[in-house]
Amino acid sequence: MKLIISPRAEKQLKKLPKIVQIAVANKIRSIGNESFASEEKLSGYKNVYRIRVGDYRIVYRKTIQELHIVLIHHRKDIYRLLSRLFG
Repeated sequence: MKLIISPRAEKQLKKLPKIVQIAVANKIRSIGNESFASEEKLSGYKNVYRIRVGDYRIVYRKTIQELHIVLIHHRKDIYRLLSRLFG
């Protein structure tokens, strides 16, 4: 499965504290595994999922061939950003 990180998500990742960056990067690497079960589908969006990393959320779109990381942000702001992005 091909992993694509959007420029927006990459920029958001760089702004996080270093310890959180490491945790998020490890979680992103584990998303591609077949046995990954902690993802949750977001209602109201097609093929959009989220996973938790402490107080942060990783939002991504999943297709058969690609995993596209869309947003990485604190839980208090992620859903507002998501509604603006996918409207």
